[in-house]
Parts: sequence; structure tokens; C-alpha cells
Amino acid sequence: MDKRWKGFGLKTRVVLALAIVILAIQAAYVVLEDSRFVARQSAELQDRADNLALLYAGAVANAVWEYDREAARGQLQAMRVIGGFARAVIRESSGQEFVAVDVADSVAEAPPFATRATVEGNAEIRIEERPVGSISVTLSKAPLELARAAYLRSLVVTNGALAIVLLGLTLLALHLVSRPLDRMTALMQRFSAGNLNSLVPFTDRTDEIGRMARALEVFRGNAIERRLAEEALTRRSEELAVLNQDLRKARDVADTANRIKSEFLASMSHEIRTPMNGVIGMVHMLKNTPLTDDQQDKLQTLESSARGLLSILNDILDISKIEAGRLDLNMAPFSVTDMIEDLVALWRPSALSKKLDLTYEVGANVPKALNGDSARIAQVLANFLGNAVKFTHRGGIHVKVEAHPLGDRAWDLEIAVRDTGIGIDMDVQTRLFQKFTQADASMTRRYGGTGLGLAICRELMQLMGGLVGVDSDPGEGSEFWMRLKLEEADTLPEAASQFRSKDQALLDHPGLRKLRLLVAEDNLINQKVICAMLEAVGHETALAGDGIEAVTAVQRDSFDAILMDVQMPNMDGIMATREIRNLGGDFLTLPIIALTANAMAGDRERYLNAGMNAYVSKPIDPKLLSLALRQTCGPDVAILHSNEIVTTQPAPAPNVAPTAAQEAALSALLSKL
Repeated sequence: MDKRWKGFGLKTRVVLALAIVILAIQAAYVVLEDSRFVARQSAELQDRADNLALLYAGAVANAVWEYDREAARGQLQAMRVIGGFARAVIRESSGQEFVAVDVADSVAEAPPFATRATVEGNAEIRIEERPVGSISVTLSKAPLELARAAYLRSLVVTNGALAIVLLGLTLLALHLVSRPLDRMTALMQRFSAGNLNSLVPFTDRTDEIGRMARALEVFRGNAIERRLAEEALTRRSEELAVLNQDLRKARDVADTANRIKSEFLASMSHEIRTPMNGVIGMVHMLKNTPLTDDQQDKLQTLESSARGLLSILNDILDISKIEAGRLDLNMAPFSVTDMIEDLVALWRPSALSKKLDLTYEVGANVPKALNGDSARIAQVLANFLGNAVKFTHRGGIHVKVEAHPLGDRAWDLEIAVRDTGIGIDMDVQTRLFQKFTQADASMTRRYGGTGLGLAICRELMQLMGGLVGVDSDPGEGSEFWMRLKLEEADTLPEAASQFRSKDQALLDHPGLRKLRLLVAEDNLINQKVICAMLEAVGHETALAGDGIEAVTAVQRDSFDAILMDVQMPNMDGIMATREIRNLGGDFLTLPIIALTANAMAGDRERYLNAGMNAYVSKPIDPKLLSLALRQTCGPDVAILHSNEIVTTQPAPAPNVAPTAAQEAALSALLSKL
């Protein structure tokens, strides 16, 4: 029912509802009028019966008194002409029927209006106020029902006509009201379909239709504005899509450029380290020959310049490793106090040469052992100390270490280097840790440097989850600080050293055994340097210009070990190593030591996985090459001559604080120099 009702339109539902209401009201009115008519006519009929009974009681009184039945019947028969008469009965005082007259007595059949419903009127018959009997007159209700039926017909006809008139007026009113609504409904449908060109009528009316029309006009205006906004948004989206496509192309170009840059830096690492190997190697060889004092001085200058160039190369490689995400952290337990003492001892001679005080203070609450990459932390701190010594001309430098517990064995370690140097302007401090940035353009000419050191410090701290910063006032000095979160370690680490204790013991063991070595190297300068290092202590060498010659040479002659350059023409060192291992037999255990200028993270593991036994980076450190030979060929191998030329950071001095007299003597000596 609900579904059928909802299927009708609003106009139909209103008409049906009004029709039902009107018919219900008229039906109620007809029922009420009928009941009122019946009650009124019944009361009149009852009064008529009572009056007839009272009237004929006086008329038949003498006949009853005289006991004249015929006279009494004659009186009663006169009632037959009365409409609706049914019966009249005279009874004696004892209640016995005296005379009775019925309407059917004189006719063969009952009249058509005969009905069982009757009304009875009663009256006493008196003679001289003495009752002698009673009379009852019964009237039929048939005429009443006929009159009622006629009255009902007139009511139904009248109310039906009235209902038709009312429904017609209602339909007319609904038509007059719904016609504007139908027009606005059609407009709304066109508006919803996107056709907003039609104007809204009836906006000048003051009734509900006018208010609705004005609301529809507002809707049309909002729809037009929304359409314009959507069109503008669509155009902007198309523009952004084109822009995003251009940005993706630019990103791809930038990624390609970044990849090419990383590859270029890796390639430059090899290309620069290769001649550096020749420079430093020849410096090493020259130092082991008789030289005049002037030659020694010039050679020292050459060695210092080579070390400076190598330091710059290491900085550039650190930046390239960090940007490429190939810089790995070596997390291990270390002693903060030992690290600080080693660095202070390392930089103390430089500070004393400028008559600067270099002191340090380690807080009492600093744990004895923390877990972290001590080499990278020391690299950052060494950069701070180097800058402090470089830019401080009077006063001193103070290193302060503090630690604050964070709970769950975690500590907030803060290391600050405070100096009394030239200071830094505030506008420079905001960009000081960016790449290739210095306080001003004259710094490069006056103090030297690439501006990479502090940028590397920031990148290293971010990689370790820490922070770096500076607080400085021009002319008052600067304070560079680092802050990072470290976990407390359970055990104290061994003393830091370039070589582990067992490696150092291996180098300290005497040995004179000479080896026959194959040097696979394509660069002529490197061939000379490596062969000169080896032959200076009695080792016999043979050369191979590429990997193919190396594979052929090991099958032709017998060698104790192979020094294999990684990057060679025709066949590189990795492929040559695999070819040699595939020969089987003794070639599976033949020691092969990688010599390469590559210094990116993961290179060492890649070479060892290819079948090589050890790894030495260029420029070649005689001490590291000697260690590799003894690890692979035996502890009795002759050690190469070494003048402590190292390719990374120099080994720190022993953890022994100098006395005041020693510092004064050293300062005087350095001042004279």
C-alpha cells in the first residue's frame, strides 16, 4: 500500500486525500441528519399515537360503560383512514379485551408499507373520573421509513452535488498552484542536467511561489558559479598534469644526473687515486734514498701536498657516499674519554705551534663505554678541532663533553669545542654547514679549504640521528657542538688503533722470506711504484698488463701470490680472479690481493666474494700491503719499508697527557721551526 501510495504524484495524492476527507465529512453529516430525522419523526409518531388513544378514549367511554361492543367497534373502525394505522384495542378494567380493530380486517392483503415496527399509544377510559377500561392505538412506522428513505435520497443527492463542486474547486485551485510548480520543476530538471541558460519566472511574486522562484534563482546562480569554478579547476588540473609531467621528466633528468655524478665521482676516485699512488709511492721510494737536506725539505713539502690532495679527495668521496646512501656506519663499543684524549694529543702540537692552550673536560656522568661509530664521531670532532686551530690566533681551545641520561640505557651525548678565534657572523652561521661554504670568499685564499668539512659533519650527524650547530660572536670566538643519542655498552672497548692488536703483532714479527709475486696492473707508473716497493726488500716481481695476461702468466710460471688491480682493460681483476679460481687445483688457494682505487662502501666485500683473499686501497700504504702479504702468505714474509705514509687519518698519540715542562719545550721548539 505504501509503495502504491508513493507512486502517485503530489497533485493526485492531494486530490485523493481531499476527496476522502470531503466524503467522510458528508457521510458523517448524512448519518447525523438521518438519525436526527428518525428521532424527530419517531417522537411525532409517538405523540400522534398518544393523542389518538386519548381522543378515542373519550369517544368510546359510553359504549364501554354500556357494554356496547358494536358501538365501540364502530368508533374504532373510523381510525382505519388514518395513515399508518395498525390496530386499536379496548380493554375492560380487568384487562380482558373488549373490542379490537385491526387494519387487516377490512383488506385482503397488508398495505405495501406494512412493517412490524410500530408505535403504541395508551389512554384510560373514564366515566365521571372513574376508570372503566383502557384503549391502546398502534401505529405502523412504515410511513416513517418511506419518509426517511426520501429524505436520505435528498441528502445524498444534495451532498453529492456539493462534493462534486468542492472537488472541482479543489482541482482548479491545485491546477492554479501546481502550474508554477510544474514550470519550476521542469526548470530544476534542466538545471540539474546542466542547462542553466533558462530564466526563472515568478520572481516578482510576493507569495510562496515567489519565494520559491527566488530561491531557485539563487540555486541557478550558485550552479553557474560552481560550473565556472569547475571549469577553472579542470583547466588548472590539466595545467598541473602537464606541470607534473614536466616535473617528472625533470626529476628523471635530475636522478640521471645524480647517478651520473655518483658514477663520475667513483670513476674520478680511481682516476685520481691512481696517479696519487704513483706520487706517494715515489715519495716513499725517494725517502729511502740518500738525499741532501734541501732535497729532504722539498720532498717533505711534496709529501705534505700529496696528503692535502688526498684529504680533499676523501672529503669529496665522503659527500658522494652520503648522497648515494652507500656510507655504512660501524657501530661498536668505544670509550669517549679515550677518543677525546687521542684527538687532543693529536692536535696539541698544532695548537702549541700557535701558542694556543688546548684543554678538555669530560663530565663525571659520561659512561665509560658507549655504542656508536667512533671513527665518524672522531672525524666530526677532528674537523671542529682543525677549524678551531686554523681560525684561532690567540687564547685557547677547550673541549667539553657532557652526557644526560634518557632512560633505558640511552644517553644524550654532547661534545662542544670552544675557541677564542675570529668568530662568525650570524648571517653566515645559517649556511655554514652547506657544501662549499665558508665565512667569506677570502677565507679560501687566506686559510685554504674546500668548505666540505662542516657539510660532511652535518651529513654524518644526520646519518647517526644527531645534530650539529655553532654559537658564535664575531671577534669573540665560536663554539661548535654535536649532539647525538647513544646506547650504553656493557664492556669497555680495546684501545683504538689503526691496526688491531693481532695485526700489529703480525707486523712486529720479524721475517726475511722473499716471495715471487705477479703484479697485474695496467698503469705504468703504478707498475714502477709497486715493483719498487716489493723489490726494495728482495721480493721478485713479474708484470701483467691486464687480466688476460695475468691468467696466462699464472699457468706459465709459479707465483707465491698475485697483486691484482681491479680495473684493467680487456679483462678486469674480478673476472681474472674467477678465471684463475676456475683452473682448480693449487689455483683455488693461490693468494690474490686486490689493489684498487675504488673507495666506495661495499667494494671490499664485493672483491672478497669474487674470490680474492685480501684488499688494499690506493694510494698503497706499505704497512697495509705488508700486513696483507703476511695474512695470506705467512708471518715470515719480509716487510716493506714504511715511512708511516697513511691514506686515512694518522694514528693518534698514546693516551698520556704531557707535563707543563714538556708542553713549554715543545712550544719553544715549534716556534723556532
